[in-house]
Amino acid sequence: MKIDRCEEADVLVVGGGTAGFGAAVAAGRKGLNVVLLEATSKIGGVMAFCPGMPWGAAYPAGKIVGGLMAELTSRLEKMDPPAAEKRPCTLDNFGPEIIYDHDIATLTMFEMLEDAGVKVRLGASVISPQIDDSAISAVTCFDRNGPFMIRAKIVIDCSGDGDISAKAGVPYSIGDGNGNSMGMTVSFHMVGVDWDTTFQEPDPYFRDYAAKGIAEGRLHKDLAKLYLMKGFHRGSVFCNSVHIRGVDGTDPVAIGQATQEGRRRCHQLSQFLRSDIPGFSNAYMTLLSPTVGVRETRKLEALYKLTGED
Repeated sequence: MKIDRCEEADVLVVGGGTAGFGAAVAAGRKGLNVVLLEATSKIGGVMAFCPGMPWGAAYPAGKIVGGLMAELTSRLEKMDPPAAEKRPCTLDNFGPEIIYDHDIATLTMFEMLEDAGVKVRLGASVISPQIDDSAISAVTCFDRNGPFMIRAKIVIDCSGDGDISAKAGVPYSIGDGNGNSMGMTVSFHMVGVDWDTTFQEPDPYFRDYAAKGIAEGRLHKDLAKLYLMKGFHRGSVFCNSVHIRGVDGTDPVAIGQATQEGRRRCHQLSQFLRSDIPGFSNAYMTLLSPTVGVRETRKLEALYKLTGED
């Protein structure tokens, strides 16, 4: 492969999700020459492509985010009108969460990257690493103009799947080590929901309604619990209920098939919400995720393994 374009960087961050955002801003604020590569058209990862995904809902503690995400939250809260707020979760067994306007949040993340001097390259995918003396010295990439190379002193893999690390030979396992991974999700929003009617239901998971829909063949059997959460804007509901199981998140063909199946189930669920769940009769579906949200793929065997106590 002939490569005519080459760039130099102190730090190359692969992946523009929340992890890549944090790594790039932190490095940029140290005065380093930082390049951030993101294969899609947006910064933010899951929070950009699964709009409405709250921050911190799994952590039942007073402090739910810290560091740069706390700074981002503070910026959003101080806007007029505010673009984020802390709320109790509408589901059981979850702590408080940060709800936000995802479009304003992703724009603010981009501005923080710019302020830190980070060079953001959207629509750029990584092909392979170059290894010298047991370390990544350069990465071959690809955009609409063809291949190019970035030579960097430090490469930070925030790809979500450990793509660059795996290609560089870092050992890893997938899922639980026995071939089982957490289910993937396709999410969407319903707009025009009567919150006061919907969220006065005693069961936050609407299990009796779901059981009826499954028994009648109007819902997939995996929809025994409906994960419905208030969106940031009044009358919107974030639907995080459709789970696809048994899919290898590193297989692009399988991901495409899972996305299509998930979208079918989302459409089925949206119709069921309108017909059966109180408060949804005048609502409609929007912000259907363009792809599945993958929870678990490669787990790198690194210098330290995070534990539940961590």
